[in-house]
Amino acid sequence: MENDKWEGLKEEIKRKFKILEEKTEDVLGETSDGLVKQGVAEVLIIKTPMGKIKLVRENRPAVLDKKFIYSHRAGQAGRTEYTFSDTEFSHKLRAFKWDEDEDDWKEIDAKNFGN
Repeated sequence: MENDKWEGLKEEIKRKFKILEEKTEDVLGETSDGLVKQGVAEVLIIKTPMGKIKLVRENRPAVLDKKFIYSHRAGQAGRTEYTFSDTEFSHKLRAFKWDEDEDDWKEIDAKNFGN
């Protein structure tokens, strides 16, 4: 979802529903060097007639190249190295619904959005 569409969606949501929380979080990924920041996530938690909904938009640098580095020695594991863009980003939108029974967020399957 492009930046202008995301901002439009946020404005529409703010107009129709009560905002419970709006924040940004770091997206961390596990690498051979440990946890590394791989992007930023914008989080919007809203109160709807369906209950609490959390929208998460992840912004990550686009992957330009992916190299597999193999070890030919016994007991050594291979690894994957990525080259990321400094100017291009990929965006992913995920939606979660609060589950009162399990006291946790459950991801809403994107296939069910139209139904």
